[in-house]
Amino acid sequence: MAAITLKGIPDKLKERLEAIAKRERRSLNQQAILLLERAVAEEPIGFEQAYSRFRKSHGDSPLEDGDLEELRGEEEGRPVNL
Repeated sequence: MAAITLKGIPDKLKERLEAIAKRERRSLNQQAILLLERAVAEEPIGFEQAYSRFRKSHGDSPLEDGDLEELRGEEEGRPVNL
């Protein structure tokens, strides 16, 4: 089994990991592996997919076709200041 060393972990993050590990009765190493496994198992989704999932769970949208493009800024996925 491979090993890695993480350097430069912020103190607050380490404290949070330790607290979660203690609460879940795991070692810090076990907890870190579990969280890493979960993080890489999730497939990142784009805005359109996330919005589609939201619409399916929350019903129809007040937006109409084309509104999303108008709400986007010049950078992909960044809203325009209205």
